[in-house]
Amino acid sequence: MSTTPDTIDPNVCPLCQQANRCGNIASCGSDPHCWCSSPEITFSDALLNQVPEATRGKACICRSCALANS
Repeated sequence: MSTTPDTIDPNVCPLCQQANRCGNIASCGSDPHCWCSSPEITFSDALLNQVPEATRGKACICRSCALANS
C-alpha cells in the first residue's frame, strides 16, 4: 500500500507503524512536556533519513524508535 498525504496518520510512527504518543500533535507543536523534549532523546540525521519521504514532517517517530537509534 502506498502512502499519500491523505492516508498519513500523524499519530503513527512512520518507522514501526505503532502509536507515537506525541503530545505535540494535539497541541500543534507547543507541548514542552512531550516525551520528545526529554534530554535523553535525540533525532540524529541517520534516524531522520530512515523516515519515508512521504511521511517526513507529517508523522512523528515514536519513543521506542528514537531510543533504539540514539
